[in-house]
This record gives sequence, C-alpha cells and structure tokens, in this order.
Amino acid sequence: MDLRDVTKNQHFLPQVEQRLNAINPQAKSKNQKIYSFSIKNRDSCTVSIDSEIGVSICKNLSLNDLFSFDVLGKEASKYNFEKLFHSYEVIIQANTESLLSKIHSPKTDVKLEIFNIFRSKFLNFIRNPYSIKKILNTFSELKGVIPTDPIHFANFNRVLNGNKPQQDYLCEQLGITKNDYEYWLATIFFLLNSMGTDQPNFLDRLIKRIYENPNRLVRVCVYTYDDENCLLSDRGYNTYVGEGGEMVWEFNLCSYAFIRYIFEDLNAYIPDFITKETIEFFKSMPKSISVESRHNDLAVLEIYNKHTVFLCHEHVFGASKAYKGVNVSL
Repeated sequence: MDLRDVTKNQHFLPQVEQRLNAINPQAKSKNQKIYSFSIKNRDSCTVSIDSEIGVSICKNLSLNDLFSFDVLGKEASKYNFEKLFHSYEVIIQANTESLLSKIHSPKTDVKLEIFNIFRSKFLNFIRNPYSIKKILNTFSELKGVIPTDPIHFANFNRVLNGNKPQQDYLCEQLGITKNDYEYWLATIFFLLNSMGTDQPNFLDRLIKRIYENPNRLVRVCVYTYDDENCLLSDRGYNTYVGEGGEMVWEFNLCSYAFIRYIFEDLNAYIPDFITKETIEFFKSMPKSISVESRHNDLAVLEIYNKHTVFLCHEHVFGASKAYKGVNVSL
C-alpha cells in the first residue's frame, strides 16, 4: 500500500468514536463537540469540566504528525499510517449501530459485529501515544525484525530513518525517548502491514488467535441506558485483570452504551475430577462466544465510569456534564 497521505492533524482516537458521543450529534461534523474533563483525583473519581461549551472533535485527541515517519517538505510526500488506520475506522459506526439495533432482540446473531468492534477498538491500544511503553513491552519480539520484501523494507527504512521534524517536540510532550518513538512507529508498521500477498496482517492474525484459542472462553456483554451516559477515555479502552484472574477489556460504544469483553483461562475452571481426554475433546470443539445484553444496569455503569476515570491518562469525555459514580467539581 502507498503510505503517502497529506493529513497533518492525526487523531489517535478516531473522530468517528468521538462523534458517537457528541453533544450535538445532529450538527455538521466540523461543528460537533464533546465535553472534556480533567482528572483531579482518581481515588475519589473526581473530575473537572474543561469547557462549559465543549471542545471541537475535529481537533480533539490528536497531535500534529504523530504518525508521520517521513516528512519530505512537500505535503504530498508525507508518509504516515492514516490509510492503514482508515480500514479499521471506516467500519466502526456501521457495526456499532447494527449491534445496538439487534442486541435486545432474542436469538439475533451479532457475532460479526462483536468481532469487528473488538478488531477496530483494539487498534486504540496500538496507536495510543499514552500507552507507548506498554505497547513496546507487549510486542517486544518485533524489535529488531526487518522485512525481506523490497517494498516493505523501503517503507520500514523510512519509519526508522525518515525525516521527522516533529520528533523532538512529541518526545518531550509524551515523556519518551527518540528510540521509544521510532520503535513504536516500527511496531505499528509491522502490526498493520500484510507481509504476504493476500495474507492478513499481524494484528488481525493476533485478534483471530485471541478468539480461537482453545484454552480460552470469551464472554461479551453489551450495556445500554435510557437516561445515563457512558464516559470515553483518552486511551480509548479500559483493561484490567478481573477478580477471577480473567482479562477484561471495556470499550465505549456511544454516549449511552459500552461493551465488555472477558477472556477467561479455560484451565482455571476445570474441576480435578474431569479426565484429560474429556478436557482435550472439549478444547478441540469449536468455541462459541457468549453474548448477552443488559439494559439500565446502573451498578455496572458506575463501575465502568469509575474504571474509565481511574485508568485513563489525563482526560475523559462524553455527551453529558454528569456521570454515574463520578464527581464533577466546579
């Protein structure tokens, strides 16, 4: 793929996700706004509103040339990842709206929407500048890898050695080193580029393995609300280890809904009296994903909003000035 793109204002949390939480969703996209809150105290879940009229989504959660790895002076000669991101972003709204229209109907199949939403929103983790250290640790095996394909090698060389006039400023802003920044861009390059003809990229293969791992159970719950709002983190996700050791990922869907994915280690739930043959047979069977929905569960919403405040970097966002479980100070 040709990685040239003229975009300078590069969002690390897609505008489409922010627009699903807009204060004024009926306005033209260039005029849409979202409320922004700064964290004052994580332990007491206290935030303060940054602007009574909201902030422009067009300029929110973005940095100039954040993903540009070779800027040659002419705008048409700028190389970045915007086109690679687009293929994930373009399906978010349709899959979100489809899921929310189906989720409360009995026996409706939403597996495709559930998978596509996780696929798109997992990218928020990969591309978030506030999570660079964690990303480099998670994908440390990619450091030092060099593509053999000549075209990929040429682009990879641009990633590491291209002209990055924004680099010093961004590193200072984000509290990272030059090497951190370059290897983060290299990690994105390897995760999102397909290294073989008609082959899924590394990220899509990784997500597929997460879902199809025979040692893992996947449970998903979609929470929707009539009169309450769900926060959106500046990271774009919440992730933590549950009380039973399960890995949990939470994502905002829109102003009135969020989704929780729970990945459980199957071996932790098998009683000692079950034979090894039975266990292996069960693991060999196709796994189904458990999907459920809950409407107006305020206790869970309070937990979700508190998670979002506690786990964000510095800011949370939303369509309302008030949130269950959150103290908004003046």
